[in-house]
Amino acid sequence: MFFVIFRNFLVLFYCVVFSGFAQSTDNVASIELGETNFPIERTFTISLIIPNSETRATIAFPDIPGFIKRGTSTSVTPLEINGKSVTSQVITQNYKARAPGRFRLMPFSVVVNGETIHSEGAVLTVLPTAGLAAPANTTVTTVDIAPAGAAFLSVRASKPSIYAGDGVALTLSFFVADNYPYELSFQALDKQLQGITRKIRPANSWEENLPINDLKPIAVVINKKKFREYRLFQSVFFPLSSQTMRLPAVSLQLSRRPVVGPPASQPELTVFTSQPLVVAVRPLPVHPLRSRVAVGTFQLEEGLEKKRLLVGKSVRYTFSITGRGNIATLPGPSLLDGGREIDVFPPEERHIINHAGDEIKGRKTFTYFIVPHQNGTVSLANHFQWIYFDPQRARYDTLRPQLTLEAGGTEEAVTSAISMPNGEALANGEVIPGAPVGKSLYTGIELMDSTQQPVSVSVLIRSVANVLIILMLVGMVFVLIKR
Repeated sequence: MFFVIFRNFLVLFYCVVFSGFAQSTDNVASIELGETNFPIERTFTISLIIPNSETRATIAFPDIPGFIKRGTSTSVTPLEINGKSVTSQVITQNYKARAPGRFRLMPFSVVVNGETIHSEGAVLTVLPTAGLAAPANTTVTTVDIAPAGAAFLSVRASKPSIYAGDGVALTLSFFVADNYPYELSFQALDKQLQGITRKIRPANSWEENLPINDLKPIAVVINKKKFREYRLFQSVFFPLSSQTMRLPAVSLQLSRRPVVGPPASQPELTVFTSQPLVVAVRPLPVHPLRSRVAVGTFQLEEGLEKKRLLVGKSVRYTFSITGRGNIATLPGPSLLDGGREIDVFPPEERHIINHAGDEIKGRKTFTYFIVPHQNGTVSLANHFQWIYFDPQRARYDTLRPQLTLEAGGTEEAVTSAISMPNGEALANGEVIPGAPVGKSLYTGIELMDSTQQPVSVSVLIRSVANVLIILMLVGMVFVLIKR
């Protein structure tokens, strides 16, 4: 009889455990398609959303008949969940239509982290430009490069000179003329690129790699001649010092066969060598914080959980820096000595990075808890400021808050004044401009009864599992004693 009970307990234990694992279904990647009805000037996008992913995956996006791939962008979002840092990312492939019309995106699948994700496809409607005739051929990109021959290797920079701390994109490409009389093939490309990139990566620089998922030609025009560009490597570098970037010449080996004439018995190996490249790095102008300020073009987006609260209560304040620059390393705002009117607790940091062409854009958010100590109006500009250097204007600038906080009053007045300035509200712990306020998760949180705790499914499962384990151990001891 005891063995039957013990067996039932064992079966129940594993059922509970596996049911707990079965509930973890929110880590599945998904595919999102962009708008399917759009003008020809806009691009169509396919986005792969990978939750809880810390490594940048390489995705083989499908080809679409009538479209040209125009590069990918990656958005990385670190989150803090249950005290653990989790990084999710969105990888987006851009497509440019060759001409207006209706096109069929067939059902497709992509593989990420060993998992196959399916999409049903869609019908894409590309509208012509209003008032303009549709071009017969796709306009090719013009690249300002002087080719050394009908095929050549090039290392180029997005800017000839930069300030220390500003970003410059370095691109390694191989160009082949449309009328080149040879058929070229890459030889051990991955191994060659490892050696090449080691040479052209600038020392003492922060790197943000722009992933290249497929090696397909891009039509370009150089000196009124048509070429195909094979983009091999691209990264944005932020120099940490004012040392000039000096990139040496690098070589790439390919095999070639003549297109015209009798076929060759063995392909001929040929080497293409790039020109050395120099990018001047200028030091920042003299400033007391020159070695500590960020460099880039930035704006401030801020928000308060509530515009009025009682003295001694806490309110959440977000200081979000958006723009172009080295988003991952942006420092937090400086805290000023604004008197004894408030306490400011250390912030929680989050950032989102977008790889957009030759630039790194994104947002970094610092979330503070503020506790006022006296009645009156608290101007946050007296407590926070963020100094940075704008390379476009070649000057230092300061971001200062515009919001104020009303402290004091009666509890009824504070409860009724739950709206936030500029229509801002909390979403997932972050203040988002323009979001509705009435349904904020944190609205009136100080008035809630903290003794009424919700039931956590994960905690309940762990508790049941612990009880079952104890019962099984007691049962095993009882069996051994009875024997």
